[in-house]
Amino acid sequence: MRVLIFDVSSRLGAVGGAQRVAASLFYELKKRGIDTYYLGYETDYIKPSKDTLMLKRSRQKEIKSKLESYNMNKLLESRMVRAIYYTLYSLRGITLEEIKQWITQIKPDIVLSNSINDYIILKRLKSYMPNAKILYIEHANASGNYKSAFDYNIMALTFGTGPFVGLDMAQRRFFSFFDGVIALNKEQYNAVKRYNSNAAIIHSSSLIPYTKPDQKELAALRGKLGISNNERIVLYLGRMADAQKNVSTLIKAFKMIDDKKLRLLLVGEGKSLPMYMELAEDDKRIILTGRVSDADLPSYYSIADLYVLPSLWESFNATFIEAATFGAALLLSKKAINLDIIEQFGDRLFTFDPSNVQQLKELIERFFSDSRLRGKLKSLSSEIAKEYSKERQIDAYAKVLKHFYSTGRLE
Repeated sequence: MRVLIFDVSSRLGAVGGAQRVAASLFYELKKRGIDTYYLGYETDYIKPSKDTLMLKRSRQKEIKSKLESYNMNKLLESRMVRAIYYTLYSLRGITLEEIKQWITQIKPDIVLSNSINDYIILKRLKSYMPNAKILYIEHANASGNYKSAFDYNIMALTFGTGPFVGLDMAQRRFFSFFDGVIALNKEQYNAVKRYNSNAAIIHSSSLIPYTKPDQKELAALRGKLGISNNERIVLYLGRMADAQKNVSTLIKAFKMIDDKKLRLLLVGEGKSLPMYMELAEDDKRIILTGRVSDADLPSYYSIADLYVLPSLWESFNATFIEAATFGAALLLSKKAINLDIIEQFGDRLFTFDPSNVQQLKELIERFFSDSRLRGKLKSLSSEIAKEYSKERQIDAYAKVLKHFYSTGRLE
């Protein structure tokens, strides 16, 4: 069985969740006896080899970064500008000859699509892979119940897959193209079934290997960040994109807390980073690091007392699982967790309304004042890490792919 990991979301940047998943599948499935190949733009997570086709990224991100440097964030967040951006992205000319030649040589049996942005190119390539079955991993929650085609979280689909045809028709056209869909949670699974009956659920997991940093490494990181041993740390780690990640609410809540020994550590990059820097500039307890290497992530998770995920939506976020894996307690947005998590752990979860700054502030204060609560949440993190381990996820992918290869069905 030859599986091609297809991910052109990497065209928009060398780092990100989808790119990390693509790299994890590319390397880990090989260890389970599956021949894997990678086709996508240059990314920090995959080294070029005979099994990869690394496309050169356009100047698109460079131009976008220059616009952002001129305080154009508000303009770039305009729905109309985003609609035009996604439309031009999908319709601009793409040279496919190199791709066609490569996939003709490797003859994939299964193509594992990792991004909404893959669709427009896969449509053009399908005739060159007549025997391949194409699966889509529902990272972007494209099957969600959106009110408008202009919703921030669905515009990559409604405007990025060809001529605009409206919300429901765009979703139907998109999902029916694939031979199967891998949902990340039960809500997605039920929604996808409206458009494609061949679906299965595989949960997310930690995307980094578990290697516990030693105390010397942790002390060195604290020193680098200027955080003393008696200071406690609230951590957010991930993409800085406020339309989804809502980190501005966390910053506002933290600034309301009158505790000089508390630090807020924000790790990651993204278009909203300049806004966050401006919002946090009058509070020296807040540290924004930008992006850090994957090799350093275990240390950042390990020094955190509390990990906060303030997102307005998530399909199945991996960072809170990683934080739990390295021992941090979790405070999660009610809109960032799905039915699977709720059914498994119920009212033991420590959650908040992501639109309620005051509630988030009070819950952070409660966590640091209640030692019994801290102990319960630490124990819960250990259970979550075990339930959603990387080994379980990759084993599930290997099992589903082998079944799909032999039967054409995911279940």
